[in-house]
Amino acid sequence: MENNEIDKQLGELWKKATGKEYAPEPAVPSSRFTESHIETVQFLKNNFSKAETQWKRLLEVKEANIRDLSAQLDETRAHLGELKQHYQEAREKIINEELAAALNLEESGKILNAQKKNHAREAALLKEVLERTRIEINGMNERLEVLRAERDSWKKKITGMAVEQSNLKDAAAGLEHKLGDAKEAVEKTLSELLAERRARQDVEKKIKESEKKTAELESQLSNAKANWDAERKEWRELWDRERSVWETHRQEFAVWETRLRSEREAWSAKLKEEEGKGLDYAAGLANTLKESSQWSEKVTQILKLYALKGVQLPSVFVSAEKTSAPVAAARRGVAKLVAMTLAGLMLLGGFAWWLYDYRTKAHFMLLSRQSLDLPAAAGFSFSKDGLWLADWDKGLILKDPKDLSTLRVLGGAAGEPFKPAALAAFEGGVWALDMAQLRFIKKDLKNGAILESAKTPGPAPQGVAWDGYNLWSFDAATGLLYRYGLDPSAGVEASFELPAVKSLAAMQWVGAELWTLDTKNYLRRYAFKGGVFETVSSQKLKISATAFWTGNGYFWTLGNSEGMGAPKIAKYKLKMY
Repeated sequence: MENNEIDKQLGELWKKATGKEYAPEPAVPSSRFTESHIETVQFLKNNFSKAETQWKRLLEVKEANIRDLSAQLDETRAHLGELKQHYQEAREKIINEELAAALNLEESGKILNAQKKNHAREAALLKEVLERTRIEINGMNERLEVLRAERDSWKKKITGMAVEQSNLKDAAAGLEHKLGDAKEAVEKTLSELLAERRARQDVEKKIKESEKKTAELESQLSNAKANWDAERKEWRELWDRERSVWETHRQEFAVWETRLRSEREAWSAKLKEEEGKGLDYAAGLANTLKESSQWSEKVTQILKLYALKGVQLPSVFVSAEKTSAPVAAARRGVAKLVAMTLAGLMLLGGFAWWLYDYRTKAHFMLLSRQSLDLPAAAGFSFSKDGLWLADWDKGLILKDPKDLSTLRVLGGAAGEPFKPAALAAFEGGVWALDMAQLRFIKKDLKNGAILESAKTPGPAPQGVAWDGYNLWSFDAATGLLYRYGLDPSAGVEASFELPAVKSLAAMQWVGAELWTLDTKNYLRRYAFKGGVFETVSSQKLKISATAFWTGNGYFWTLGNSEGMGAPKIAKYKLKMY
């Protein structure tokens, strides 16, 4: 840099510091520059170059930080736009589904009204046909009575004619022509009697055919009525199922909307926090740059004053002091000590994590194992009444836990198909999942009657749990956990997500925790806090099990560790920390 430029910049700095332009005092003529003057000028040049480089670097870092913050703000705005678009699409989808459901209901109502009208029309036609048939039968009966009266009269006439013929034998010759007429009349009467007999047979045949048609019409009418009742029942069941599915979907959409809203609020709060941090960082950086600029101006002013007055600077401003060997050795020792401390902290952290993981998991010790005489056992549960087992073929079986002797057997009601797959027992009864009719039923221990019944929320129900107040169920098709209200027949009350669970083998409420066993033999414990299930522990069981039950410090499993033969009930001692 030239001397003129240096003087120009130093003048500008002096003007900023003092508020007026620099007016140098008349210098004393000197024949030559001293060596201290030359070193001072060189030192000022070097310091000025270093300060200018530092300012430029700080300005570049500030501009880079500002660009990064702008890019982060743009990405955040884009992400918010995507979230709004997803929310709008989900809302439009829900509205379209509701409109489609309303249209389906309207079409179903129209079809039902049309069928009612057709049924009424057919009933009126059948009544009219029956009335006409009755009128025709009455007319034929009257005609038959008339013909019978004519026949009786003709019989009387023939009898009278025979008497007259016996009395008038003497006048037979004279009355031959009358006899011929009488014979013709008798032949005519006989032909009429034969025709009457044939007509009567035809009438009887028609009466039988009419009676047969009447019976057929009555049977068709009864069949039509039975078909109509069955169809109406099917339509009613279809309507109830569609309504329950729609209600479940509506509740799921409400849950998803709540979650999306909470996630959006969390994102907004996080973005505001990040934006505030970025602004605070930018403000701190600006203050730092401002302070460094002021400090540089002050140092430059002092150096300029020293240069103008011709004072030689101390050696500490000109050359750096070299670090001695003992100080370097001490620094190496401190670095080694810090490294060893960090390694010890890492080992201590690993041991603490292992200890935490060990204490959060459940530990088992085998006490006994007994074979069952039920090859199709699918689930089991305990209560004060005994050990409940769900058998795919026999139904619900209550056994004595000590010797596994059968106490009660509860099958389906009135010969209905009954395929229990999961159980949740309580004192005096049991809740069972019936896969034959996709429903949950509450069985009474005393008489085996069905106390309550509730339809499954989805097509693939798995597991059932009872917390003393509410009924819980998991569905593999939706991957959600459902909670019924105090009246399970009213339907599902809410749905929840279980982290890391896609397919369930069994589940049970243990105090305030929900224990689950999935199809991959992972036992997980969840805590229900604030309407969300949080994972407490997760571990893979070394024992193969298809169902479990825990309580009173014991852990029971249903399965076959050898992979063949009859299923077995295993009892373990449970230890928790």
